[in-house]
Parts: sequence; C-alpha cells; structure tokens
Amino acid sequence: MAKYNKLAGKHVLVIGGSNGIGRGVVEGSLESGAHVTLSGSSPQSAAKAVAEVKAAYPSASLIGISCDLSKDTVETDLDRLLTEAKKAQGRDIDHIVLTAGDPLIMMSPQEITLEKIRKVAKIRFEMPIGKVADRHLRKSPETSLTISTGGIAEKPAPGWSVTAFVAAGMTGLTRNLAIDLKPTRVNAVEPGFVDTGLWEAMGLTAEQKAAEIAKLDAKLPTGRAGRVEDVAEAYLYLMKDKNATGEIVKTRSGSNLI
Repeated sequence: MAKYNKLAGKHVLVIGGSNGIGRGVVEGSLESGAHVTLSGSSPQSAAKAVAEVKAAYPSASLIGISCDLSKDTVETDLDRLLTEAKKAQGRDIDHIVLTAGDPLIMMSPQEITLEKIRKVAKIRFEMPIGKVADRHLRKSPETSLTISTGGIAEKPAPGWSVTAFVAAGMTGLTRNLAIDLKPTRVNAVEPGFVDTGLWEAMGLTAEQKAAEIAKLDAKLPTGRAGRVEDVAEAYLYLMKDKNATGEIVKTRSGSNLI
C-alpha cells in the first residue's frame, strides 16, 4: 500500500473538471494514480475535456459525465451524477472536489440587483453539495469533500461586495459541514487571482486580461499570478491529509501581503 501517494487507486470526482482549476485537479489526480470522473455542464464540454486529457494521458482511468447545476432540480441532478459516477467506475467515490461556480460580476453597490445576486450566487448557494455528498461518501476520514472559495472573502476590493459575500459564505459552509459530515472530511481552497478562462467569462478581452496579469506580476511577492498546475496542488493535499478537516487552504501568490 502506498504510504504517501494516497490517491493511488482512489476514485476522485471533480465537479467542474472540464476546465480551469478543476481541469488541473483532474490532471493532478491522474498523475497520482487515481481513477477520475470529471463533470462538465453539458455532454459536449465533458466529452471535449475527456478527449483533451486523454490525449495527454493516454492510459488515464478517466470518464466524463454531464451535470447542469443551474436548474431547480439540482439536488436530483447531483444525486444522479454521483450514482452514475460510481456505476461507471465500478467503485465508490473516495473524494469529491467542487470547483464549478457561477460567473463573477463586478458591480458597485448601486448596481446590485436581485437578478445579479442570483447570477453570482445561484450554484454556490443553491447546490446542496453537503447533503448529497453525505449520501454517497462512506463515513471515514479517508473520504473527503473539498470546495472552493476565494481570496475576496478576506481581502476586500471595490466592486466585489456580492462575490465577497458568497466567498465568505462558502468558508462558513466548509467549517460547519466538517462538523455535520464527520468523520468525512470537509475543506476548502481559497485561491487568489489564477490565470483561467473565468476572467474572459467576466467580459475581459484577451488583451485586457493580459494587461491585468502583467500588473499583478509586477506587484505580487511571487512575481506572477497563480497558475492552475500550482493551485491544483492545494486540492490534492486536502484529499490526501486525513488529519485536515474544516480547513481553508490559501494559495494567493502572496496577495494578502500587499
């Protein structure tokens, strides 16, 4: 039995694994010898991601399943996802990683509307991930649920009040679920700015994004904005450390120091 490569032979489900940080967690889990199920928002996105990952990892034990988290049937849809993942892999799920979320929207207090709040918070606040995970994960510190929050939960910035509210809520949810789901472990990763497609989804052009990253690179203590392959390591760590629960692991390029 592997003493330190604790993901070898485990079944990891990454919800939001078709791109961004979730894709990094998929690849890192595969490199650690895990059996991986990735979930995308549509059959097309899941199939495309599986094809791309398998091109890089031809022997990967990887399957893709679609799950649209934006519907009012989200609890039923999540339950179906976890049931299908277990059936397709022929094994129980050991670890669930949630990186899926709604697009981010900057807005001043006077621009806040109920519609915009729902657009930012729908998936993160309406998805009963703890409830569904509790049905499917065996009760053991060897199983885990890892969710995603954001550095805005701790360090405010103009125009990010609604997103900060959501991120801080995810932090509180993590800690409380660690009690409610024990001995299953529940943790969160708090990334800072990470170079992913999330920023284009906010409406930034490639040139605007590059300019923002250049500004960050010039002032961050690490000298560069976060990269997916580095931030994904935080999720891998939390899956492996059976002593960690209710923890928020921060990977922010030192942005909290400036």
